Amino acid sequence: MWKLALEDALYTLERQWEAAIEAVKDLVARHEGFVEEEKHYAFWLLYRPRKGSRDWRRIQAIFTGEDVKGQNIDLDASGRSRVRKYLKRVFRRVLGGRPRVRQARSFALDPQMYRVFSTGKRQYIAVATLTPGERAVIPLAGVHAISGNLRIVLLPDERAVEIHISLDPQVYPPGEGEVGIDLGVTEVFTDDTGRKYRSEYGEALREMSDYILDKGRKRQKLWALYRRNREEDPARARRIRRHNLGFAKQHRKHGKYRRRCENEINRAFNELFKTRRPGVIAYEDLSHLRGKAKSRGLSRKVSLWMRRITKERLEYKSCIYSVADLGPVNAAYASQECPVCHWVDPQNRNGDVFKCRKCGFTGDADQVNAVNVKGRLHDEEITRYTPYRKVKEILLRRYYEKDAV
Repeated sequence: MWKLALEDALYTLERQWEAAIEAVKDLVARHEGFVEEEKHYAFWLLYRPRKGSRDWRRIQAIFTGEDVKGQNIDLDASGRSRVRKYLKRVFRRVLGGRPRVRQARSFALDPQMYRVFSTGKRQYIAVATLTPGERAVIPLAGVHAISGNLRIVLLPDERAVEIHISLDPQVYPPGEGEVGIDLGVTEVFTDDTGRKYRSEYGEALREMSDYILDKGRKRQKLWALYRRNREEDPARARRIRRHNLGFAKQHRKHGKYRRRCENEINRAFNELFKTRRPGVIAYEDLSHLRGKAKSRGLSRKVSLWMRRITKERLEYKSCIYSVADLGPVNAAYASQECPVCHWVDPQNRNGDVFKCRKCGFTGDADQVNAVNVKGRLHDEEITRYTPYRKVKEILLRRYYEKDAV
């Protein structure tokens, strides 16, 4: 049991560092004080290969001050030292401190730490406890084939647990072709052919948004009533706080809406991978994606959760269907660029309709964005970290050069 707990702790640390490294990459890309060689050296220190593990000696060198030089790094010792000192400061700011689990809600079991048995039509699992010779017996809902390592998850605010079974997923051979997608809020995403996947997602997200806003307004009135009665009628204030301002029911309702949205996202990616079988998927950087809810605060909350689950589902399905991981592309001005003449103008897009102000091309705005994102897969000038102002300069220069010819 202590070995499995140690693995969990190490995995938590690794996830914290990987998240911090991604955040540092974005800060380095936007840092205007670095020249091109210094940025190249910084990204080399933070690099992780698509297959295989990360070379943690490069990360360690940032904090120890050890001089690490790659074969293609054209930078003197003082420049490399300056980059490492900057990365060290940024890492300390991003990491903040050690990762902490707010509540211990799960633990792992290997096959020697549990036993599955049945009595009549009911199935049970007996789990080892910290007391020698004693096991906790948990009745299961239904009959299941249970084997291998398990994870026991204690559900919050409920006298129930979940049994998570680790299974090796079926892996499919790699497909062919390239696909571009444009993520949205009225549907999960639109591909470069114009097909919109799971419009039910927009309805679920709208209902979730309306519920949170309406519930928030009502709770604010109750909070005002509670504060008003705290001095005048303390007993009534306690009753309001206890019976009307709890979080258990609210959390269950939020979880229901989130599971519905997660199911739609999962179904959308299933449809895409099964029907088109892409070898490569071009998508925008999810860290720049923003929600479109009725209020700014709610928009940020929905956007944060949507980015997380969308990224997780995309990475998992890409692994299952052996899709090449080229990473997200730079989608700056992709929704304003005409796919025919490549003129860039914010007036080209009006809601869901795209109409070029130069050549008159008309089409679906989401499809246009997906086509342009797909076209940047192999663009050597517009990389993921190219500043958006420079992206516009490149696009306009290409337009005028083509027009001059």
